[in-house]
Amino acid sequence: MSVSINLYKVAKAEKIDELNDLTTELKNAHPSKIDLYKFTEDLAIIFLNNVDPFDDTESLPYKMLFGNGNLMLFEYPEIGGFLSTSEVLQVSDWLKQNNIATFEGFSKIYDHLSEEVKNQLVDIGSPTKEELFNGFVKPLSEFYSAAEKGHNSVLVCGE
Repeated sequence: MSVSINLYKVAKAEKIDELNDLTTELKNAHPSKIDLYKFTEDLAIIFLNNVDPFDDTESLPYKMLFGNGNLMLFEYPEIGGFLSTSEVLQVSDWLKQNNIATFEGFSKIYDHLSEEVKNQLVDIGSPTKEELFNGFVKPLSEFYSAAEKGHNSVLVCGE
């Protein structure tokens, strides 16, 4: 069984403790979430062009998927990360600069992966480039664009 990673748009905040009631925030965010299912590792490998993407926890692509580590034992779901409103803006800018919201932009990154990374994606049974883009990358880009416009922060939860 694998953990599904979900990103929730929540109220504007620069620190997680600025969010008043996490239960209410998550309940209100349900229509404004993205489920990356079990493909966060695949996306991290691609965006970081690294077979071990968990080494660079300070990089923007890592934070975009996993947030800043704020492991909080919360009844359900488990909050594993947080991205401040200002960091959401940085992620949105990075996605725009790299044209990741388009298949062409994502393909440019995907097609230039190292051989080691390409082999790792095959080894872990990663979906095709098209499936990843349509199922996860495009919705992820739309999620961050909407979060930027709404001046939201983001909670990263494992469910």
